[in-house]
Amino acid sequence: MKKEQNTKKTQKKSFYDQLSYQNKRTIWGILFLLPWAVGIVLFFLGPLLKTFYYAFFDMTLDNSGFIYKFIKFDNFKYALTINPEFNQNVLEALVTVLKNVPIQIFVSLFVAMLLNGNYKGRGLFRLVFFIPIILATGIMKIELSGVRTTEETSQTLVNANAIISIITSSGIPYSVIAMILEFVDSIFEVITTAGVQMLIFLAGLQGISPSLYEVAKIEGCSQFECFCKITLPMISPMILVCLIYSLADSFALADVSETISTVTFTSAKYGLGASMSAIYFMVSVIVILVISFLVSRRVFYYDK
Repeated sequence: MKKEQNTKKTQKKSFYDQLSYQNKRTIWGILFLLPWAVGIVLFFLGPLLKTFYYAFFDMTLDNSGFIYKFIKFDNFKYALTINPEFNQNVLEALVTVLKNVPIQIFVSLFVAMLLNGNYKGRGLFRLVFFIPIILATGIMKIELSGVRTTEETSQTLVNANAIISIITSSGIPYSVIAMILEFVDSIFEVITTAGVQMLIFLAGLQGISPSLYEVAKIEGCSQFECFCKITLPMISPMILVCLIYSLADSFALADVSETISTVTFTSAKYGLGASMSAIYFMVSVIVILVISFLVSRRVFYYDK
């Protein structure tokens, strides 16, 4: 009787153990997203709504506080049609984002594939390539920016004159040469902002079952065919995540933020600065949503 009671006690499962694998994944997903959701509600949603609210007012500061004057859409009209710098800065930010983000995705995926190989000294190489994550932190970045600009740092890493002489002698059109040199000038900035993407891609590559590659090699697939038919489809969800992260990070680091800060705090045009922030926020969100929608249609989700 005692043995039967003990076996009954051991057979009793907790509520969590009775859940299916999919429900367990859902619970853990909610737990991991909960701090982010709390941060959004407490620290982001309130200032965002206030920014859109302030954009419709002419705000002046006196000894008693802010004086609000409702002026409808005048701040938006001034920012889009009269201000000489804002439209140009927004356009430059869009061009920079659309130019740098594909390079970030390519570089981070390429480096992650190199670091995922099985060879001696892999830990050392991972440390070397993940140093940019440390360099991209606030204090370290400020110290480096005080020494030299990213363009000067890129020129020290890559001999641009040697590249120019090699490319021009090869007969490549000047438009292609200008594009390559522009990439070389921004290589340091691209690498320092691709550290998180490297980690995400590396985790995705390590999650691919080696049996898929073994079967493909038995069927006679080449390395390129394995990459196109196995690696890319399997890490396509990571590509989408890295794309969204890179787009948001590039928009946040654009020079237009300095223009908005100067108008808001230096010129004390708080309502105009709020309208510029609202416009730039909507532009960045629309671009991210459109690109994410187009890429998500090609994403492959593998159900184990």
